[in-house]
Amino acid sequence: MLDHALFAVSAGIAVISTNLDNLAVLLGLILVMEQRRAIIGFAVAQTLVLTLAMTVALGLNQSGIPFWIGYLGIVPLVFGLRGIWKQYRNVEAREAESKGAVTSVVTLFLSLSIDSFAVMTPLLADSAPTYRVAALVGAVAAATALVAVAAWGAPRAKSLGPRVARLDRIAPYIMVCVGLYILFNSPTDIV
Repeated sequence: MLDHALFAVSAGIAVISTNLDNLAVLLGLILVMEQRRAIIGFAVAQTLVLTLAMTVALGLNQSGIPFWIGYLGIVPLVFGLRGIWKQYRNVEAREAESKGAVTSVVTLFLSLSIDSFAVMTPLLADSAPTYRVAALVGAVAAATALVAVAAWGAPRAKSLGPRVARLDRIAPYIMVCVGLYILFNSPTDIV
């Protein structure tokens, strides 16, 4: 039971770390648009990303080639190394759109959630069914916590936005760790 709880916590940490950029954008959007619309857009995007990650993970497990699933760890590893490289090259972050309907907000958050998908898909694909459920519980709890932080931080968005954006620097390192975990704790290490 403890291992399931720890796996849920690790999935939650992965979701939070890969969504810190989304949280900064969400706080920025709350400043220029209706809070409810921005939060709904974020929540819908997170639901879509987790649903798609689980669907792809289940499809890979039923494909009959479980040996290759472990190599999916290369995806978050590459994204994480690319993020670290960008940090050291001081590449500027993308600017968020300031106005739009919920669909444009969802599209914005989906485009910012590629890293979440790249981390959660191999994590779910390389896990036993009970661990998948634990990972989804942790991921949903983390996404809910991010929405709660955004709702709480809405009145304080001007001061919180830059602080959250600075925390985003840890996400590539967590992606590298998740990628290495998947590569080393999978059918690939049986060879």
